Amino acid sequence: MKNIIKYSLSLMAMAGMMVACTDVKVEAPELPDLPTVSNLKASVANRVVTLDWSLPTTSLGIEGVTVKVNNSQEIYLEGERTQYNIMGQPMEDEYMYTIKVNYRGGYVSPGQTVFATVPYVELANVTDLEVVNIEGRTVTLAWNLPDASGITGVYVGLDGNDITNFQYFEGNVETVTLTKQPNGQHVNYRVCVQYDNAYTSSGEVCPADVEYVESKVGFLLLGDSLADLEDDDEKAAAAWYQDNYVATEKGVFIPVADLPNIEFDEYGMIWIMVDRVGLDPGWKNLPASLVSTATINALKEYGAQGGNLYLSNMATQLTVPLEFVPESMPVNIFGSGAGDPNNGDLWSINPHLGWVFQDINQYYDRASHAVYAGLEFEMVNGYEYSSLPLEGGMGKEDHNSMWDLNPYWHEAGDPAPNCVAWWENTTNSQVLAVWGQVGDHCVAGMVDFKDNDVHGRCIAMGLGAYEWNVNGGVNPYQGNIEKLTENIINYLK
Repeated sequence: MKNIIKYSLSLMAMAGMMVACTDVKVEAPELPDLPTVSNLKASVANRVVTLDWSLPTTSLGIEGVTVKVNNSQEIYLEGERTQYNIMGQPMEDEYMYTIKVNYRGGYVSPGQTVFATVPYVELANVTDLEVVNIEGRTVTLAWNLPDASGITGVYVGLDGNDITNFQYFEGNVETVTLTKQPNGQHVNYRVCVQYDNAYTSSGEVCPADVEYVESKVGFLLLGDSLADLEDDDEKAAAAWYQDNYVATEKGVFIPVADLPNIEFDEYGMIWIMVDRVGLDPGWKNLPASLVSTATINALKEYGAQGGNLYLSNMATQLTVPLEFVPESMPVNIFGSGAGDPNNGDLWSINPHLGWVFQDINQYYDRASHAVYAGLEFEMVNGYEYSSLPLEGGMGKEDHNSMWDLNPYWHEAGDPAPNCVAWWENTTNSQVLAVWGQVGDHCVAGMVDFKDNDVHGRCIAMGLGAYEWNVNGGVNPYQGNIEKLTENIINYLK
């Protein structure tokens, strides 16, 4: 049968003549018959589905074959292929497989279909699983792999946890060493064998008693001594830490130059504090020793081993190189001025996020978070809600180093329901406080970043009210700053 196609053509006459339009009937070439595959069969052996077929004899020019799985996944095979193996199909589920022939010119034949089911088989587990060494919080396990084909790796983790939280070790591994294990606890380890990069055995379990190790707390010292620190606020924070942690043998100072050489497994958390007048915004403008390649790499290694960080004041900008936030979402509210010596305002921080949006269920109360334990929220400055006063007196420096969420939210297309929920989902975090006067969702001043495979947990405190030394005298709320800091350290260590 011939196909008739109508075209509307503009025919240009000789020079000086009118242009006329007419319908011209043009015969399109007949579509060739597109023979498809034959003798399509599916067989299953050792959890592998093997598809076999015969290609048609034709002069049309076969370029490849398309395999379609359950009318969804498509796999293109180049050339005149007549067989394909598919691994990793779910056991006991019947799947449909369709084969089509791809011809020169972009033509595709009709498909032929076959069904196959991978039967359930009990996957062999490891044997002789045992704990061969425990040293502090470091546990070494060993086992024997089964004599079975298709082993691609093992999963190791605490029994009872979802396997997505286990550590994966590729290949024929028969011993692993795990660091930073639950401190002073009786635990059970489960080891599961992975097959074909798809199937996982039920696993074997063995018990272990992890030794209790007193976790150290570290303060990264950006100088040879406390006296060498460049700013009065850094000195005040370090002096408080000296009296309450170093002198009581609960913590140590870590000179920044020594950071790459410490035993990270001994430290539950490290505090990094930068607060300096005149500092330019951007993490690369932080003190050179702090942003050197050696320091950043050491902090990344510490985080990869599960180490936690407290980044306070201008150090919140390290959330970019340490991969807590993307490069496209750095701190965008920043101040480093000398401050107003005549400013006697009371500055507080607010854990009641979206107070004005309670009627549409977009209010988030973070006042019960562990960082606020034992602290008293107060009704101040005429706010409709309670907040935590942190700074009064004269001579405050307005040194914010935090996030205005709205620009980043708008760039993302204003996803529902609001900028706080979007930010928390994007950065795997929880906003704990905004400025005291803020009743909506606009900023993130103190943030709790959750741990993942790349880094440990992190509290980033960038609110200007968190100032360790008021230039004009005594801060009547200094106790709140100290208690908040103690809570943050306890939460992270």
